[in-house]
Amino acid sequence: MTLSPATSDHAPAPAGRTDGNDASLAAVVEAELRKGTIELPVLPEAAAQVRAIMAREGGAREIVGVIEREPALAAEVVRYANSIAYAGLREITDLQQAVMRLGLAAVERAVLALSARNAFQATDQGQERLYRSLWEHSITTALAARRLTPRSAGFSGETAFLAGLLHDIGKLVVLRCLATMRRRDPARHVFEEGTVLEFFEALHCRAGVALAEVWNLPGEIREVIGRHHEADLSGPTDLLVAIVQLADLVAAKLGATLKPPSDASLLETAGARMLRLDDTRLATLLVDVEDDLARLQDAA
Repeated sequence: MTLSPATSDHAPAPAGRTDGNDASLAAVVEAELRKGTIELPVLPEAAAQVRAIMAREGGAREIVGVIEREPALAAEVVRYANSIAYAGLREITDLQQAVMRLGLAAVERAVLALSARNAFQATDQGQERLYRSLWEHSITTALAARRLTPRSAGFSGETAFLAGLLHDIGKLVVLRCLATMRRRDPARHVFEEGTVLEFFEALHCRAGVALAEVWNLPGEIREVIGRHHEADLSGPTDLLVAIVQLADLVAAKLGATLKPPSDASLLETAGARMLRLDDTRLATLLVDVEDDLARLQDAA
């Protein structure tokens, strides 16, 4: 994995030293990422195979064949096909029927989303709280993004859900890098949580795009991962990025954040302007996402 040339990533690089020299610790972390020696989160084989089938325009039978070899994944796909999103339809118990109900594109997104949960498993015991907090923020952002997506958007609510779920995936890459550095030299590489959060801000967009390329994620998802902190969002092609940016702030307002809650107004975001949301609709959104989280926890 390689990163693009060093540029500003929406936040200044954190200050710090290593071995008594003046090198920024963020620069050291970025150099480690550039070497390509960091153990990256792996896209599960079933998800990778489904992506490959879709890329060559394969059919439903092939996709069913891949998913049915993973019983837990197959059960999740069937459960999703019977979820609240498809309320009122006849309950199904067969994977083939689930795939036909969802459609191949939706199945692909569902498999990616279900598989992504594995990437949020800590590889270092000392990082468990950070991984758990990142998952809570990501799933809350995903639920909010799905709620925000209008039917006329040109993309589905499930695309927005996947974009929200993966928007901060670069932070997992940074955590993997820090864990590798710590295992290599435990005495030298001890990072306070505040420093780790600064690394996140400085590096996670570029690191996330690099991982998205390795995983061969759809272009619109890569756009969100790389641009969700941009301030100047206004055109039609920016809508998905703006929705996830707003959803990210919604998650923070609900307490799913590693940072202190932001005082920023939801109404002043690009997403709220582009979707023409008012205070009432935004307040309803917060309640709806809380309800979605409660249902998700009940189903777990």
